[in-house]
Amino acid sequence: MTAREAAEPRATSPRLLWSVVLLLVAGAGLLWWASALNWVSRPYRTPFSGDVESAATGAAVRPELVPLALAALTAVAAVLATGGWLRRIIGALTLLGGVLLVWRAVTWQFGASSEYVPTDVPGGSEPIGELSRAPFGPLLMLLAALALFGAGLLVAWRAGRLPAMGAKYSAPGAERPKSADPDKRLWDALDEGADPTDER
Repeated sequence: MTAREAAEPRATSPRLLWSVVLLLVAGAGLLWWASALNWVSRPYRTPFSGDVESAATGAAVRPELVPLALAALTAVAAVLATGGWLRRIIGALTLLGGVLLVWRAVTWQFGASSEYVPTDVPGGSEPIGELSRAPFGPLLMLLAALALFGAGLLVAWRAGRLPAMGAKYSAPGAERPKSADPDKRLWDALDEGADPTDER
């Protein structure tokens, strides 16, 4: 790499930024949806009211779903507002959140669901059937995990390619890099209140 190439600012990719934002929003939406669905149900015979069906939503059996959905939405604002190493740290945390969700989905599917005990049945009730598991909730959780993992990986790995907030939000006195496009330089001069036709 030549000194000139090192001095030139690296080209940013708005499309990459939009991909990260869409993945984070999709992950948050999938987590919220998964938290509202019934994950398990089981029939019980109660001493007074007869047979009842006890069901539990994703928010009850996996309490981290809603907080992680809110964290994913917060990560959208954080990615847009930060840059440099802080943005990479946010990406790494998002990636770890995706890994955590994969682990929680796998442990639920292969053991934790069979140990679930409903808390909304009256005392003295007896189960009269098998615990039934709905596959849709855990599947949504797994899809959300993949979305967050992908978004976190993109942010942590390609943080330098993600555009920062507009230059009008830069610190006072900060100099904007000059564009190679003459039309863009003209509009930049107009934004700064300068006369683009003045050759001085």
